[in-house]
Amino acid sequence: MKRRFEFRLERLRRVRALEEHVARAERARAEGEARAAEVKAEVVRTQLTEGRAWVATRLAESELAPLSAARRTLDTTGALLAQRAEAARVARAAAVRAAEEHRTRKVAARALDELRQRARLEHLALLAQDEQAQMDEIALRRASATRGKAEGDSSAPAPATDLAPDSPSAPRP
Repeated sequence: MKRRFEFRLERLRRVRALEEHVARAERARAEGEARAAEVKAEVVRTQLTEGRAWVATRLAESELAPLSAARRTLDTTGALLAQRAEAARVARAAAVRAAEEHRTRKVAARALDELRQRARLEHLALLAQDEQAQMDEIALRRASATRGKAEGDSSAPAPATDLAPDSPSAPRP
């Protein structure tokens, strides 16, 4: 048995880990774009609100000449707000898709990591089992050699249980 642990799906595990890393980076990029688009939309929304407040103030003062230019500016700003809000919505949807893709890749990578860990533990158990079998074999050989020496030594009396009852060296009652 090989002493070194080799996970047979190691290449696939590395690929899945790399895919998860790429998906995480893509998620972060999409999230950043979504935030930026939302900030831009909020800036335009603020400009529109301030412009409307200015027009309301001018209406109270009854200055009609600057109001038509302000109205056109507000209309343009309103259209810009709609564009920015749509861009923010699209960017947020892309960020949500990227987050889902990242979660999927992360689950796949984690599953292979767990499979690798289980395989490694099984490998270690087999190594321990193999080592224990070798140690048992060595112990049996030593015990066998010790018994062989003891039986081969004529000066040492054999245990009474090993002798047949009619043997000449059997203890007499």
